[in-house]
Amino acid sequence: MSIHALLMSLSERPYLVLTVVFATACAESFAAIGTFVPAGAVMFVAGALIGAGAVNGWLTIGVAALGAVVGDGLSYELGRRYHVQVGAWWRAHGHEAAWLRGEQFVERHGGKSIVFARFFAPVRAIVPLVVGAARMDRLRFYPTNVASALAWAPAHIAPGILFGASASLAEAVSARLAVIMILLAGVLWLVVRTVRLMVERVFPETKHVAARAMLHWARRYPRFGAQLRRIIDPDAPEFATLAALALLFIGSVWLFGAVLQDVIANDPLMRADTSLYTFLRSLHITPIDSLMTGVAVLNGRPMVFAIAAIVLVWLVLQRSWKSAAWWIAVVGVGVVLSPFVGFHANGAWPLTWQPGNPHTPLPDGLAAFSLLTYAYLGWVLTRRQPSPWRVGVLTAVALWIVVGGLADLYLGRTWPSGLLGGWALGLAWFAVFAGAYTWWHVSDDVRPGPLALLVVGTFAVAGAWQFSGHAQHAREISQVWRPTTYLSTAQWLDTGWQQLPARRTEIGGDEEEPLPLQWAANDEAIMGALKRAGWEPAPAWSVRSALGWLLPQTHADQLPVLPKYSQGEPSQLLLVRAEPDVSGSRLVLRMWRSHVAVRNASGDMPLWYGALYREKLYRLAHLVTVVETQYVAVPSAITTLLGLQQQTVIRSANMHAVIRNAVLVSPVSVRQ
Repeated sequence: MSIHALLMSLSERPYLVLTVVFATACAESFAAIGTFVPAGAVMFVAGALIGAGAVNGWLTIGVAALGAVVGDGLSYELGRRYHVQVGAWWRAHGHEAAWLRGEQFVERHGGKSIVFARFFAPVRAIVPLVVGAARMDRLRFYPTNVASALAWAPAHIAPGILFGASASLAEAVSARLAVIMILLAGVLWLVVRTVRLMVERVFPETKHVAARAMLHWARRYPRFGAQLRRIIDPDAPEFATLAALALLFIGSVWLFGAVLQDVIANDPLMRADTSLYTFLRSLHITPIDSLMTGVAVLNGRPMVFAIAAIVLVWLVLQRSWKSAAWWIAVVGVGVVLSPFVGFHANGAWPLTWQPGNPHTPLPDGLAAFSLLTYAYLGWVLTRRQPSPWRVGVLTAVALWIVVGGLADLYLGRTWPSGLLGGWALGLAWFAVFAGAYTWWHVSDDVRPGPLALLVVGTFAVAGAWQFSGHAQHAREISQVWRPTTYLSTAQWLDTGWQQLPARRTEIGGDEEEPLPLQWAANDEAIMGALKRAGWEPAPAWSVRSALGWLLPQTHADQLPVLPKYSQGEPSQLLLVRAEPDVSGSRLVLRMWRSHVAVRNASGDMPLWYGALYREKLYRLAHLVTVVETQYVAVPSAITTLLGLQQQTVIRSANMHAVIRNAVLVSPVSVRQ
């Protein structure tokens, strides 16, 4: 089942989708349980279903807003009815800090706190309860409640709508692109969610857990506990940070040891290496190759060294001598780690690995170097900074590290086990350096705002130079060269046409629609012949034309054509022709250049293959334009629409119990 078909299958159960949306929006707004409800994820999925056309957009947004209103209203009425008991209950059950944050938030923002809390996760579920306990007037609460819900619902659902529409468009282009988009969106969402969870909840709770653990050990082993308290004071401001870094170090060492054990024992992780690499190779298409190559170049050693140098210069100019010394130590350890662990045994790099051969990957040195450098830079930029700044910077750093690792996996530059081992090693060293930095109370003023802008500027300048010098060469290396096969016109018309692909291939070798059209001519001759038949080159892609897909009033002849891919390559010839008798419909011709050439008296002619499509455009919820594509399968219809009956011949062959039809266009007139 295709991705779009899977989404559309949910359209048969619209009331189930609406029930889940309502219940989630209501629960997310309700005190006590709202903190644990993944409303953001549910609203995003609901938006994706809208974008794919599976559910009604306006109805879903309305149901989400209604659920938010009901949830906040229930919390408000609960707080108003039991205004004395509610606060005491929260304090009695160990949630005094959360209740205090809610009260401070309401005192600071007043009635606007109801609106702000909708979009501010830490106090989201507590504010309606607090304003109810404070006996806010109903005529003041409910209008604000309704207005904020009407803003919250579309704001949280709109990104999903864009993603769902994009996924539908991506599948029209290529299932590979749709799969990549979904996988990448899932990974990025997980990274963002994890960072926010760690900063806002896990790190603050670490202090309480570690303090209770120390108290337990002190009671069980009094002498050890006394010595431990002289070394570590649970009431010290840095105790929570040191406890979190200690847990990070322990977890990183455990992960490193687990990966190393699996590599030595040749456990299933090794088979997962080769399976994931094979799967990623099946996803390759030219635009994603270019994008991932650029990311890998920007995440390479030269770029890390450039960032390290510019940060060191900044620290020296700011006379932050202690921070500069620590930075030199961090980069030095990264440089030592990088060549020491950055090789593979048995010559088993993914790009050179052959199925059936063994591979014994060691931890990826570049991954360890990059993670240690960027993570420590994030630590310097966020130390003793407000929570929103910490979340933003650490999210950006984590996303960059993960995307860089994914690019190396996609391009076959590392194995998953090697990447995990390198990340674990880098995290362990980061925990050591950050812990020592905190323990010795290094407190240089590094001015994190200007330093962050300087780092971003360095990426822009040095990254552009690196990409222009290396990306094209890397793409050329990854391309597979195929020799040209030469056929005479008679050989091609007889049986040679069967050498060309019968169907467009997709992810994992899946076969899609037939490719019945073959044409022996150069691209100028093809364009000239089709222009005389009413065909025109497809509108070029630009920012303005691409935005047409997001506008409901755009005419069909103004929209650029979504590319399709065959064997990872886009069509090199793309033409369109309007259908005047059918509103919102057009014909699209896509052709790929093959590795076969036809020889005749006029010379060698490249042989092209492709298919003819009919596109119908729909206005989805009057928000975006989506396309439904059908291929033209009847050979006689193809020759008529091309207007080249005198130059075409139709062939058929029984291939593997399947009849294959082909429309062959010769450079000279042929007899049917």
